[in-house]
Amino acid sequence: MSKIKFIILLTITSLIFLSTKSFAVNNTGEATAYKIKMRYLELCETGSTNANCKNPLVIGTGNSGLINIADTAAGATAAAYGDLTTVPIGKSYTYYQVTLERKVIISGSVSDGSNTCLTNASDNSIDTAERGKVGGTANTVELYMAMTTSGLGDDINSIDTPGTGTAQAAGTVDDDDEYLQVRGKFTKAITIKDGKLPVLKLAFGTTNALGYVGASGGCTLTNGEQQGLYGAAPDVTATVVD
Repeated sequence: MSKIKFIILLTITSLIFLSTKSFAVNNTGEATAYKIKMRYLELCETGSTNANCKNPLVIGTGNSGLINIADTAAGATAAAYGDLTTVPIGKSYTYYQVTLERKVIISGSVSDGSNTCLTNASDNSIDTAERGKVGGTANTVELYMAMTTSGLGDDINSIDTPGTGTAQAAGTVDDDDEYLQVRGKFTKAITIKDGKLPVLKLAFGTTNALGYVGASGGCTLTNGEQQGLYGAAPDVTATVVD
C-alpha cells in the first residue's frame, strides 16, 4: 500500500464560541492546560454547510479519555480518534462534525479589559461562566466550553446526547446540554481510494482557548451566564495518513 499524507486545516477558531451579541469585553487568551474529551466523530458528505452535516458517516465513537491538548504545539498530533475503514470508496466528504464534552479542565489567563484574569476555581454549573482572580498563579479548574446563548456561529450547537440526542439549532448552546457539536470544512475533500485506508488524526493549539466575557475589569465579579471565564475554542488541525 502506497504512503499518502496530507494536512487538512479545520476552521475551528475562537470565533465559533463568541456570540454576535455585544458585550463590553469579549476576549480570548492562552490556556496552559486544556483537557478535553471527544465523544463522537462524523464525516459529512459533499453539499454540507457550516450549519448542516449532510448524511453524516460515523467514524469515531466512545469516550476518548482526557486529552491535554496544551501539551503539544499547534499542528502536532494530540490524539488519534476515528476509523476510516467504513468510508465508502469513491465518496467524497467535505466537512467533519465532532462532538465534545462541554466540561474541560483548563488553566490560563486572559484580559478582562483592564486586568489579567487568571483561572481560579472550578465552575460546577453548566449554565454559567466562572469568576477568576487577579494576581498569583493560575489554578487548574473545570470550566464549560461556550456561552449558553444563541448567535454563536453556524458551525456550533449543543446536543444532549452524543450521536442520537436532540441537537439545538446551529449557533445555539442550551444551558442543559453537556455536549457540543462542532463542524468544520476540509480544505480538501476526503475521498477514499481503492486499497488506501487513511487514519484521521486531530491536533490542537490553545493560544486563544480561554475566554472572558462581561464587564470591563470584571474578572472577580459574581459569575453569570454571560459574565466570567469559559472554555473557548482551540485551534484544530486534522492529518490524514495512510
